[in-house]
Amino acid sequence: MNVDYILAFTAPIYDALRKTDIDMATLHLVYEMWDSTIEKVRKVIFQHERKTEVEHSSFFEVLNSILIDRWTNSSTSLHCLAHSLNSR
Repeated sequence: MNVDYILAFTAPIYDALRKTDIDMATLHLVYEMWDSTIEKVRKVIFQHERKTEVEHSSFFEVLNSILIDRWTNSSTSLHCLAHSLNSR
């Protein structure tokens, strides 16, 4: 059961990595997928913990903090500029 839970909340992160691991410019995909990826992770965790959207999940807060820190460290001004200049 625990393995299924781990796979469930890491699946959105894995899917985002797989979609961007191609031989093309994918920075715009990362920017577009980031919020929805975190939301999918939140939904799985809250469903597993049987919590409503307004309740607090300490596990999600820790995981969210890690994801946001990773995003902050890898989202530079140059990346933002590249994203805005990329013609989709």
